[in-house]
Amino acid sequence: MGVIEFCDMLKQTKEFDELEIKIIKAMINLSRRDQAKVTAAMIANETDISVTNAYKYLYALQQKGIVESMAGKNKVFWLARSANPFPRLFSYVTKDYFKKREMFDELAEMYKEFVRTDVIWFGEKMYEQYENNFPDRAAFLFDVAKLEILATTQKFFTDVLVLDALRRAIARGVKVKIISNEIDADRMEGLKKIGIEIRLGRAWPYLAVVDGMHGITVDRDERGLWFLNCNTDYKNQFEEMWEKAEEF
Repeated sequence: MGVIEFCDMLKQTKEFDELEIKIIKAMINLSRRDQAKVTAAMIANETDISVTNAYKYLYALQQKGIVESMAGKNKVFWLARSANPFPRLFSYVTKDYFKKREMFDELAEMYKEFVRTDVIWFGEKMYEQYENNFPDRAAFLFDVAKLEILATTQKFFTDVLVLDALRRAIARGVKVKIISNEIDADRMEGLKKIGIEIRLGRAWPYLAVVDGMHGITVDRDERGLWFLNCNTDYKNQFEEMWEKAEEF
């Protein structure tokens, strides 16, 4: 992986602003020119920012563990070499995540006091074609499930939105049956332990049907039909495929 790809990933984490990334890139390039230890003036020259800003952002990167420095009048900085800083940085992100999770759990409880959440789409029928955003739509369907989720897929779901919604459904006592074209044997055992019934089979179309009334189909381009509060034949189609699928 090159420096450009590395910096793109830093940006994707949303834990670094543009100037921090610019400084990290400059320090990597200087290190490759046998200049591992740098001053704020050197960074300012490489990145076209003021020395004051260079100090400000170097200290910010030091707080994140990416940069280390020597104390003293002629202060020098270098990219962290004592240990790889990214696993520790992820721990900080995880810590913040758990704080937010507690907050969202509390919000969910408070929301129950204001709004009833047992009428799917206000009872209105919806039947439309869609493109993209399959994980969002599938997660919504799994969250509204009260009795059962029936799904067919090429590979078992990997998107965290979909997986979390499945876990919530199982916790509510929803029955889950899935037909997958392929799945890892070790993962299969884990799914069975949490109560998911799964069979191996070639199923088409790929779909999810919830409580016989709500569902979604999806093709290989993430397009298909999305419906709520509708009578369809998809549940019967699933049951026919289920009977032909291979039991583990």
